[in-house]
Amino acid sequence: MIDMNMGARETPGLIEQEKPDAAIITHYHLDHSLWTRHVNTCSDAVIFIPKAEAPYLTSLDFFIEHTAGPLSIAEKWKDFTVDMGYLPLKTYECYNEQTTFKDMAPEIVLMETPGHSPSHTSFYFPDEKILFSGDMGLDRFGPWYGWTDCNVKQIVESILRLDGLAVNLILTSHGGVFEKQIPQAWAQCIRHIWQREEKIIQKLEAGMSKQDIIQQGVFFFDKEKAQEPMKFFLNTWDTVMYNHHEDLIKEGGLMAFFPEIRTMLNLF
Repeated sequence: MIDMNMGARETPGLIEQEKPDAAIITHYHLDHSLWTRHVNTCSDAVIFIPKAEAPYLTSLDFFIEHTAGPLSIAEKWKDFTVDMGYLPLKTYECYNEQTTFKDMAPEIVLMETPGHSPSHTSFYFPDEKILFSGDMGLDRFGPWYGWTDCNVKQIVESILRLDGLAVNLILTSHGGVFEKQIPQAWAQCIRHIWQREEKIIQKLEAGMSKQDIIQQGVFFFDKEKAQEPMKFFLNTWDTVMYNHHEDLIKEGGLMAFFPEIRTMLNLF
């Protein structure tokens, strides 16, 4: 099972029913990691976590410091994280790109696809030409990079890497299943990032302030409708995403680093 977070009610029953040999986390974010607290109580599965992100998953203090720590939401985020059920993992094994699961599963190629998190990993099944892409942004919202440990350039590099695979089927964490127009799906990911950059540039040139741009929305457009503390978090994540774009724009923008994406954008 990879990122099998179906909720506190459904997940334990599914683990117990399927009896997996391995429970794999693609990255440390709460919606991808909280389910593993059920694994040891419902099965004998080995929990596998990305080696570079082990500190996030084994220490609440590290998790808070390296997500909300540099921001103004640390205490609220800590309370939220604990309420959601964060528990430091005690029993686990680490994986990296060289790890194999020969004794547990068909051939799987582990592909480091960082950017959304420091060592987000995707899983490729070459015999079936199936890709589990994880949280790459293959959904209607596009890639998310709302923590300071995210990296927009790495996200684009990861998308370009996955776009080069021979794939017949993509399974995603949030965007469902892709069987057709796979190149267009990856191009749409890039397009989301490029359009955000373009809108920020246009609004700045029109004299709009940073705060007004963030208020209108970089990723989240209806923040005012959210309840606290989520409204506070959404504003913070939009601010961080704006900052990532601001830094990239100062370096020349997305096209300066990835001129090849112009061809991808022409798919539309």
